[in-house]
Amino acid sequence: MTVPVLLHGALAAHRRGRILREALSAEATTTLPASGAVIMSFADAFQGADEGEQARLVEWTRAAGHVLLLVPPFAAGACERPVAWRAERMEGGARGGEGLAKMLAGEVTHRLEGKLQTPPLPGATWSDLSVCVGTYRLHPAAGLFAVTCLPLWSLAVLDAPEETQRWLVSLIALAGEAKPVAAPAQTPLSPDHYGLLVFLLSRSFEDDEQAIAALRASSIFRIAPERARALLNELRARGLVMGAVPTTEATELVMQSPYAPYVSALREVTTP
Repeated sequence: MTVPVLLHGALAAHRRGRILREALSAEATTTLPASGAVIMSFADAFQGADEGEQARLVEWTRAAGHVLLLVPPFAAGACERPVAWRAERMEGGARGGEGLAKMLAGEVTHRLEGKLQTPPLPGATWSDLSVCVGTYRLHPAAGLFAVTCLPLWSLAVLDAPEETQRWLVSLIALAGEAKPVAAPAQTPLSPDHYGLLVFLLSRSFEDDEQAIAALRASSIFRIAPERARALLNELRARGLVMGAVPTTEATELVMQSPYAPYVSALREVTTP
């Protein structure tokens, strides 16, 4: 493998993880590496994680060469990150796969629905055009968020490790190559930036519109809706907000600033 394969969460300690260790020389991890890697996790673990953890994992794929790959089993219902997607049970068996997909077709039980993209990957779809592999990129030069219905932890892959590795390498190729770049100098955050981050950290918001509406109704904050939208865009451009959720870096910036006491005070006010 050209990049390390790392098992995250429950998969790292599961017996299925042992198969991936042997077939792909995978290793367990509790952290997200700064360099290129494939992080593999159970899909149901990601679907059941809280918004902050989902955002942290998706944010990691912002860098080229970073691949987050979710494998079965799946939880019922839709997942909204990074876009709306769900896994639905297939009626009858999967047919018409290529390569690794053909080998594992008899063990596939789900197909993907939603807004994930279908990558140009052998075996990404079946003969009836149902989707087996879905991907998403945060921007054109980003890494890859990927979901597969293929049980890559199947005992069958132990008989075809080279085929399994070729499949994964073709997926990694879609994530680009990490290149070191000099970070551009950024101006310090303004009081308005910090004010909006404090507001976003005071409670959970599903999207921009809900956050803007709550901000407009606030008796504490005085940020006009258009100004708030501009601030949100600037914070997103700096990687400090994803959707309407501050990233880990943004949270650390606020909690290390003079604005930190306002977060806990506001949470006490807004908590029922």
